[in-house]
Amino acid sequence: MTPRKAERYDTTEAALDVLMHEHDAGVLGEHEDDVWYRYRDGYGQAALSVRLPLRALMTYGHRETLVFFDNLLLESDTRDELARVRQDDRTDVAGLLGRVGGECAGAVSVWTPGAERPTTATYRALSGQELSALFDERHGERLTAAMLESRQVMSGVQRKLVLRRWNNTWQLPLNGAAGTHIIKRASGRYDGLVANELACLAFYRALGLAVPAAHAIASEDDSTEPTLLAIERYDRIEATATEATSTDARSLPPITRVHQEDMCQVTGRLPRRKYQRDGGPSVRDLAAAIRRYSVRPAIDLQDLLTAVVANVCLGNGDAHGKNFALLHSASGARLAPFYDVVSTEVYQSLSPDLSMRFGHSYQPHTLTTDDVQRLAADLGVAPAKVRSTIEQVTTTLQQAMLDVLHATTAMVGGEVVVLSRLEALMRVRLPSVAALARRV
Repeated sequence: MTPRKAERYDTTEAALDVLMHEHDAGVLGEHEDDVWYRYRDGYGQAALSVRLPLRALMTYGHRETLVFFDNLLLESDTRDELARVRQDDRTDVAGLLGRVGGECAGAVSVWTPGAERPTTATYRALSGQELSALFDERHGERLTAAMLESRQVMSGVQRKLVLRRWNNTWQLPLNGAAGTHIIKRASGRYDGLVANELACLAFYRALGLAVPAAHAIASEDDSTEPTLLAIERYDRIEATATEATSTDARSLPPITRVHQEDMCQVTGRLPRRKYQRDGGPSVRDLAAAIRRYSVRPAIDLQDLLTAVVANVCLGNGDAHGKNFALLHSASGARLAPFYDVVSTEVYQSLSPDLSMRFGHSYQPHTLTTDDVQRLAADLGVAPAKVRSTIEQVTTTLQQAMLDVLHATTAMVGGEVVVLSRLEALMRVRLPSVAALARRV
């Protein structure tokens, strides 16, 4: 929507307060079925998004506003449950964020006008049994109730909750307080999902790629494999503890929010357009965004290339636009650590296709030298750079394979069948990908 049309919105209607790094940044409002956003007069801190630059007295219209704020919300049936509990429409972005927008990805938070914003972050300790109960699939309303109590939301499909880890206990942030970890529950439809993600993150780490720390949360029933995975948030920095050893909220070290935006937000796609086949970002789009916004584009482009090759080797067909992000700091924007890295190809019910084309192709098992040449063009690098990266990735993964799989087995406390399937896939895929470099 053009700025001229956006200026016709009635910006006197009820609006939500939007904070950025705890500063009053602007207001998010609704006009009939549209949403709009405007920065507050005098606000001079960081912009919410590269697509919402600071402009005095300008109202951003429906499309630009929706792209940023809808991508903050979750996409799963938990969104439907949240809307049902609060008697909202699942498409009412402003209404939903008004309920749960106190703790989001990045440094943004959303509050209803006149709401009392807490001056001190508070938390409620959870026992292991209480944590398991929140993720019990038979009682999905418990997770929704925790989100509402916490005023938090994280985008994505998996059932997840933001918690704080302190003194070896898990704590639920209350009323928009910041958390340090994302807890995800594996879907019962896909066996060994926790071990799968742990292994793939370890393979990325072996390649020198930045990934968040992660660990499995042991099941209350020691006879079953873990279904909960704890991921340390890279967009939160916890101050070093000095005197406090108590779990009392008043003595907890403060947590600083670091801003990020996913590549759907950066490239102007709504969450339903996260896959390239549906109009979502491509490798070329990600490379263009890195060149335009990153303060270290050469390094970030190399990391992107390494990840693209690794995804083919690992069978990760779910590396879509929302699974890449820019992380903003005082020194500028950089490609964020990689997250949600999983081998989807080990599950027969899922498509083996890639989320983004590798060169000309979505099929990882039919790649040719033409695809390698096209990938180089999409990234704006020489084909020799792609060739050397393929050699480095395939060699490193081959060398690390058994160590990573054995270490992951130890982490989850026993043999997991999915890791055997991942090993079988890699033993076939690594030689075929390595051969591409020799033919270029």
